[in-house]
Amino acid sequence: MKAERPSRTAQFVTLGRALADAGLSHVPDFQDPTAHVFLSERAKLRVAKAQRAVQAGKRAMAQVMADFIALRTAAIDRAVRDAIAAGARQLVILGAGYDGRAWRMPELAGVEVFEVDQPATQAEKRAKLHELPPAIGVVKFVSMNFRTDSLKTALDRARHDPSSPTCWIWEGVVMYLTHDVVRTTLAEIGARSKAGSTLIVNYHTAHRRLLARLIFRLIGEPQISAWTPEEMAADLASAGFVVEDDSGMRDWNQRFAQGRADVDRGHYMRIAVARTRRRP
Repeated sequence: MKAERPSRTAQFVTLGRALADAGLSHVPDFQDPTAHVFLSERAKLRVAKAQRAVQAGKRAMAQVMADFIALRTAAIDRAVRDAIAAGARQLVILGAGYDGRAWRMPELAGVEVFEVDQPATQAEKRAKLHELPPAIGVVKFVSMNFRTDSLKTALDRARHDPSSPTCWIWEGVVMYLTHDVVRTTLAEIGARSKAGSTLIVNYHTAHRRLLARLIFRLIGEPQISAWTPEEMAADLASAGFVVEDDSGMRDWNQRFAQGRADVDRGHYMRIAVARTRRRP
C-alpha cells in the first residue's frame, strides 16, 4: 500500500459492505448504512446497478462479494460483542479503513474506540464523518504505518490504557504484511493486553486464487503472507494469547447465512479469536 494515497482494498471492502447493506447478501438483516457514506460516486452507481440485476433475476458477481464481506463482518461483530460483554472497555481497530462499527454497534456505547490506520485513508474517512450521525463509541484516530512505526508509541500518544481489558480487531491487514512484521505487532499487542483482553485476527491460508492475487498486486497492495491455523495459533501463543475459536468462510456461511451463500472461492479466509492468558 502506498502511504500517500487511501487504501484501495479498504475501498473494496467498503463496497462489499454497501452491497450487503443494499440487500445483495444472504446474511439475513445485514445492515451497515455507514458504508454508503464512504463510497465514491462511481461505486454508488455499481451498487445501484447490482441491485437492478438481482431484482431482474440475474445472478451477479456482486452477490458473491457481498456475501464474503458480510459473513466476515458478521463473524467479527459477534466476537466483538462477546468481548464487550466480558468486560472490555477499549476497542482497537488495526487498519481501520472505513470501518463503521463505532457508528452502528450499540454495544460500543461508552467504549473508547481507537482507529489505527495510515494517514491518507484516515484523512479521507474523516472528511466524510459529517455525513454520519454522532458516533456511539468514543472514537480516537491514531495514524501510523505498520511497516515502519511503533504501535506502542502511537497508542501511548492516543492514551490507550494497557491496564484495562481491550478488544483488538485486525481485519483485512495481516495478509499484506510479512510474517516478521506481524509477529512484531503481535508482541506489541500482547504487551498492552491485560488479562481478559480479546484479539480477533482475520488471516488467509495458502491458496491458488491467482486472479485475486493478481488483482491486488495490480492495484499496488499484493497479498504476501499466509498461515495455517496451527501457525497462527503458535504466533498468537508467543504473544500471550490462547485461541478459543478459529473458523473459516464455510463455518460463517452456516452460522450466519444458513449455508445459502456461495463461498467455496473464499475457503482460505479465516478468523482466529484469542484471549490473553492469565499472567502470574
